[in-house]
Amino acid sequence: MKFPTSFTIETSRCRLLHISLDDIPHIMSATRYPGFNDGMVWEPPANAEELIAPFEANTKAWADDHAYSFTIEEKNSKTFIGRISIRPKGEFIWNFGFWTHPEKQNQGFMTEAVFAVMQFGFEQLGASKITACYAVWNRASEAVLKKAGMEFVEHIPEGFQKNGQWVPQNLFDITREKWLSQERLPTAPDQ
Repeated sequence: MKFPTSFTIETSRCRLLHISLDDIPHIMSATRYPGFNDGMVWEPPANAEELIAPFEANTKAWADDHAYSFTIEEKNSKTFIGRISIRPKGEFIWNFGFWTHPEKQNQGFMTEAVFAVMQFGFEQLGASKITACYAVWNRASEAVLKKAGMEFVEHIPEGFQKNGQWVPQNLFDITREKWLSQERLPTAPDQ
């Protein structure tokens, strides 16, 4: 199924929309916070121009129906909150990753966005299972995944390399059956 770049997902407080070059100043701002990129595969960019190639790759992946990267913004103010992406990991298995701008963390926005992307994955993409990984020390990401009904699958000692060192990760997942059977939290996206 083709999703045009005008495709958006709305929750009670957020709007998830196709990424934009207008996001670059917000991404640069987030990456200036010490430790922000420590749990992510990508390094902080030295300048805004370094963010153009990833934008183009994400836009191409969307056009090719290979992966979907969304900007998360507050619905009423249009304030930038962060990013969330979902991509295939196998037959009917999708994986997502996310980050929140440090100025918007601990306000429940990402929980809403995760519910919305999981709903998109199961209902629009036909996923039978959705997975996500996080650096083991990132308790905020772990809490978001647990709130979304995801469960621990395995510890990955060599998740990804950062500055020549392995960053251990935990893998969580949720099946379509569990997704359909769970009660939605009040912060779940509007139906």
